[in-house]
Amino acid sequence: QYHDFGLEGGELWLATSSDRRVSVWASDWLKDKCELLAWLSFPAPAGPKGFGSLPPSLATFCPWEPDTLVYVGFGVQKEALFYNLRKKQVVEKISLPYFATSISLSPAAHFMAVGFDEQLLRLLHCPDGAAQDYAGHDDTVHLCRFAPSGRRLLTASHSAVLVWELTGS
Repeated sequence: QYHDFGLEGGELWLATSSDRRVSVWASDWLKDKCELLAWLSFPAPAGPKGFGSLPPSLATFCPWEPDTLVYVGFGVQKEALFYNLRKKQVVEKISLPYFATSISLSPAAHFMAVGFDEQLLRLLHCPDGAAQDYAGHDDTVHLCRFAPSGRRLLTASHSAVLVWELTGS
């Protein structure tokens, strides 16, 4: 995938920062080589006063849309942004009920799992945004991860780890 952008490397990876920036890199660790592909900033208002900490900035590559990453974080709207690296623009937005604290995209189907501070897990079908909400955690959902098969989803909060079975996916 990195060759499509005219870069050398064996791995394409990204990093996020608390100031809503995402950097995308192509690297070849054996040759001690690392090249910056994109440096993205997502708009947001000034942090609210009295708000202890802002929601995390999270990004991941989209397994079903080549050249696309998905970003969630503190912003103007509570939403998941699909950013196409080739087009250099947001190509899709999915509205969220709250700011996300965790995210995972299924490698096997067009599903996105999003965890929230409000003890909620939302499973979204992309791109139509059809949503199912699940309760079960008694604290912030800090981690969501699909199994490689896409048939199971692991979620974690401070006091619980849950494994969800996805049927019909």
